[in-house]
Amino acid sequence: MLFLIALVIAVLFSVLCAGALKKVPAVFYVGGVLVSVLMVVLAQQPVENVFLRKYVIGLFSRGALAGALWFVVMGMRLLPDGSKAIKRLMPVRGELSIFAAAVTLSHISVYGLSYIKRLTDPNFSKAADFVLTCAVCAALVLIMLPLTVISFKKIRKKMNAKKWKNIQRAAYVFYALIYLHVIILFLPKARAGIEGYFLSCVVYTAVFGAYLILRVRKWYVKKKSPESRAWLNIASTACAVLLTGIAAFCSYGKPQNRVRTQKRPARTVSVRRTADAETTAENDRTAVRTAADDKNSSAAESSSAADSESSSESSSAAESSSSKKDSSSSSKSDSSSKDSSSGSDDSKAEEQEEQTEEVNEQAEEQAQQEEQQETAETPAETQPPETAPPETQPPETAPPEPEYIYNNGTYEDSAFGYDGYIHVTVTIENDIITEISAYTDEEETEYFDTAYEIIVGDILYFQNYEVDAVSGATYSSNAIMKGVKKCLDQARK
Repeated sequence: MLFLIALVIAVLFSVLCAGALKKVPAVFYVGGVLVSVLMVVLAQQPVENVFLRKYVIGLFSRGALAGALWFVVMGMRLLPDGSKAIKRLMPVRGELSIFAAAVTLSHISVYGLSYIKRLTDPNFSKAADFVLTCAVCAALVLIMLPLTVISFKKIRKKMNAKKWKNIQRAAYVFYALIYLHVIILFLPKARAGIEGYFLSCVVYTAVFGAYLILRVRKWYVKKKSPESRAWLNIASTACAVLLTGIAAFCSYGKPQNRVRTQKRPARTVSVRRTADAETTAENDRTAVRTAADDKNSSAAESSSAADSESSSESSSAAESSSSKKDSSSSSKSDSSSKDSSSGSDDSKAEEQEEQTEEVNEQAEEQAQQEEQQETAETPAETQPPETAPPETQPPETAPPEPEYIYNNGTYEDSAFGYDGYIHVTVTIENDIITEISAYTDEEETEYFDTAYEIIVGDILYFQNYEVDAVSGATYSSNAIMKGVKKCLDQARK
């Protein structure tokens, strides 16, 4: 569709501006270069307006307008000799080819730089179709440069006419490589069922195939000069239809699901959090039990000390009573010895008095001993036994639930990539991004394909939408990250 729009613009430009292009070609050359530079700058900006991005910037950056201008340059040969159209266009064929080269600079700059980055990136897989595309692009540039240089009138006048014409015949190889370049890029996407690429393959084949058939027809008519051209016209039409049909058959593919998904095992971090909480709770329970054991040990030591103290006091009291008894016995023995030595001249009244005193002393001693025994035994009997407090365990409480900042669920949003929107779906469980799926509306899906695996893998690994963009696919990388951020904003509590 974009090529058909560009083809209409190129034809109108060539017809309407032929006179001005012939008079002031330098203005168009400079204007073509400036417009190309402007489009290269705009292509690097995140322009979210789909019409501006696709139908204005895309005409230049994607090379659609440049390809259409080159087709007009080569299609002039198909016009009938002597017609008004060929008389108007053929004089500006060289100038128009130079202008087409100036417009092509935007396409070379945008895509050439990305191809160079991919080729020099050791982490980028160089598939066969990508390597072939790079080779075709290099050949196109190498052919276009000398053809453009010798198209300037000053250089053309200095060259031999025959030599100049032989070099210009390389333009046919250039045109063929343009078609090959387009088919290498579009055919795999058309067969994958991506919308728009099947039609592009059919249109490019019909246009370039018709040019080839009509160019051969014109050569044959000029060479052979057949009397009747009816059968030639029928054969040419049949060949054009056949080529278009073959292209349609080879490029047809059923639409496929373009959503790509990467998953992360769920609950990886939440399990680790639960284990940590259980470990902390177990440590707390162990500390409480240790404190209770220490308290019980202290109480037991205090009770033992009290028992020892009571035993010591009882022993001291018994020893004191024994000493007193011994001293009384000694006193009695001494008194008896003294009485016996004094002689028998004492009276019976004195003996009775002594016996009475002795009885009284024994009664007093016995009373003192009983009093001491009662005093020693009273603390042990009256003091209540100290019993150790029963060992109590604190009630086991479940670990506190972690505080989450996102709601669990699946969220979907989109962000603008290189030339279309990238749709992202994010699944969140307990603040963990467990799954990311995405698909793109971009026409150049290779940028999305390049960025998707790396960007999504990094986001799932680091659990952060801010990761490094992939070189050569900056817009698609930023769009994926922006889409994930929008989904997280939706999920935030």
